[in-house]
Amino acid sequence: MKEKRAILLVISIFCISLFSYHYLAYPKNSKQIVYKGFGWYGYLADDEINEESIKKIKELGGNAVNINVYYEYSLENESFILLSNLTKIKEKIELAHKNELKVFLSPFANLVRGHYTGGMITKPENFLNGAKNISIELAKFAQENNVEIYAVWNELGLAIHKLPNSINLTNKWLQDVRKEVKKVYRGILTTKEGVQFGLYESYNFSGYDCIGLTFYPFTTSFAKDPYTNFTYAGVENLEEYEKVVKEELKRIEKLENEFNINCVILGEIGIDVVGGKFVGNDEESKKIRNGAYEIVLRNGVGRIDGFFFGKFEGLNKVFVKYFSSSLKLPSLLIIFRTKESVIYSVSPKLPFTTKSTYGDDIK
Repeated sequence: MKEKRAILLVISIFCISLFSYHYLAYPKNSKQIVYKGFGWYGYLADDEINEESIKKIKELGGNAVNINVYYEYSLENESFILLSNLTKIKEKIELAHKNELKVFLSPFANLVRGHYTGGMITKPENFLNGAKNISIELAKFAQENNVEIYAVWNELGLAIHKLPNSINLTNKWLQDVRKEVKKVYRGILTTKEGVQFGLYESYNFSGYDCIGLTFYPFTTSFAKDPYTNFTYAGVENLEEYEKVVKEELKRIEKLENEFNINCVILGEIGIDVVGGKFVGNDEESKKIRNGAYEIVLRNGVGRIDGFFFGKFEGLNKVFVKYFSSSLKLPSLLIIFRTKESVIYSVSPKLPFTTKSTYGDDIK
């Protein structure tokens, strides 16, 4: 009995010391980065995930990767076509887990031949029903493969934003799908709604574990991608970009308070246009992108739980600076040996759970 009391006393002192350090060193309202992520976004970009790119992510201090499952939507037939090979996606998930990376999985739909869906859906019924069915089935796939984070869709609201009742349609879809997905998926459930046009401020994120957003804030600058001839929006300069980023972060914090959700994931971060010029892959573009990403991190660290960046090749310094230097608090695993041999995990971020891996008894 004395030995047990002594062990419990040591554990108690350790816990108090660790949490005291955490709260003294970091203000209560200052978040640590939970998901330091990267991803590839575009037509069948999941092909970019391989041994070499996984190694690059780890070199930059990353601990997570966004893997998209790609679909095309035919306006003519009002139906979805699966482009990604789920067997290969499963292999990429296994590769990420093998390298101790968390996986953020999400369905991603373009129109036929890779055109963006934004504002193109004028007959929403079949689109929304098809997207719902896909999201639920893919959530089952995510659960089967121990995917840590799952977003129900990529920019669903933007796809129908030109419809007069788009906000109501989006909110109904988000809530209907959340209820169904929660029945089959036990990981972190989030969204990937775009900040463009400010529509996300009216979306209903109730019941989601994290508010998830794609982050391409823009103002009045536009330019065409010379390779695809698609038109993109952006900002006049990086000073303006920083101003817009700060404004968006304030709006996001209001949503956290409104829905009582203490988790925000920027599920895709990028910058497309600066000063009327498309930001591509040349050296000048990399310099601009580096500056933009540093702005997001400088203003977002302490307020955002997860960052997922695209087109990050050659931008080593900014990620090493913010990702490698952030404090990694250890999770505590305290084992209480009872008749049932229940294991409880205590973490600064997560509530008590009966297991540390996915299973039927996760709460």
